[in-house]
Amino acid sequence: MKELTFNITCDDYRVLQIPNSEGQKSKLGTLFARVEDLPKDLKEWTSVNPRNPKFSKTEKLSGQVARSIVKTLEEEPEKFALKNLGVYLLVDHVESNRISGDRHEVSITLSDIDKHGIVNGGHTYRAIRQVIEQNTYEGQAFVRLHLYQNIPEQQIVDLAEGLNKNLQVDQASLKNLVKKFDPIKEAMSGKRGGDQIAYSDGEPGKVDILDVLHILSVFDLNQYPGKDKHPNDIFGSKQKVLKRYDTDIDNKENSSFARLLPRIDEILILSDEVQKQCAKITSYYKIKNTEDSNRVGSVDHKRDAIFSDGEISGLIPQGWLYPMLASFRANICRKSWDSGQLVWLEEPLVLLSEVINDLVEIITTAHKEQKSRPGEVGRKPTAYQLCYFTVFMKLVEDGKVG
Repeated sequence: MKELTFNITCDDYRVLQIPNSEGQKSKLGTLFARVEDLPKDLKEWTSVNPRNPKFSKTEKLSGQVARSIVKTLEEEPEKFALKNLGVYLLVDHVESNRISGDRHEVSITLSDIDKHGIVNGGHTYRAIRQVIEQNTYEGQAFVRLHLYQNIPEQQIVDLAEGLNKNLQVDQASLKNLVKKFDPIKEAMSGKRGGDQIAYSDGEPGKVDILDVLHILSVFDLNQYPGKDKHPNDIFGSKQKVLKRYDTDIDNKENSSFARLLPRIDEILILSDEVQKQCAKITSYYKIKNTEDSNRVGSVDHKRDAIFSDGEISGLIPQGWLYPMLASFRANICRKSWDSGQLVWLEEPLVLLSEVINDLVEIITTAHKEQKSRPGEVGRKPTAYQLCYFTVFMKLVEDGKVG
């Protein structure tokens, strides 16, 4: 294979000498690059990585970790540099030159496919290529590049194994909880979409168990009993959601999930239906700043619903979905919850049809106020508060609450 050379323009570039490198003068360079500056040909340089990404039948990345990276790039690209560890490259050599504005132009060369390439961060790189090639990326994301030079050949395997342990820890934390997911498997047995939930990284399935747990968590009246506290505090924090489930499911006397699981199929259907109805209303709404696929109802965003019938005709970011979904906590009978059951005050889908227009108006207004950043809509309490109040007042009008 021919050598690969590409250039990155960045604000800063630093180099550190690596200690104890057996006289090889090994160095580690670091910089932040715009994700769109990583060349597509880099995907051929992965031989040095013992863990290659897995893909679904539709050629999309599979697994919780990879899908989480994609979601950050699509919904919160401005936070990518903070939330992602970056791409680690073994390279032949690097040249850096100062350019105008006290910036750096860094030229990176890989020459031997057996010694150079992505030694860690393959999932990150492929997630970047996926969102760019599928036109679901709107810009503003930076990724950290770690550039290893002059690494002795005999140490490449050690380096790769050490770096890749990071991902293994996340997988282990999920695998350790696999048995604790049995109540969810039992509750979804025979239900539509039950076979589409992936309970550990690499399992087939279109929906990650962590997303299911997040959806259930927004209905947790033990954590969020009313109008004064909302589940914006768990948005983007999958580890917090997972830890809370791990602790709660063992609480035999007062488990929130023990109340929620008998209604899990209804909750997941409601999640699909919120997305369906929101997508119809906002079909022409510009959700991204890209030239292609920049509207909710763009053809690339249409997909089959998983837990309900029909099609979701557009892209509804989680930052939109969760505040609308969480508002249906107001529809839970508090007296029944305190006695250990989840009972609706009004049939959820009937209630949804009566409030969806108001909920969508709240969400789209918040989206504009947050400068078209759906992640910020989901992270801040305002949309949750207004959506909750909307559902609560409708129930008051219907005589369901006093």
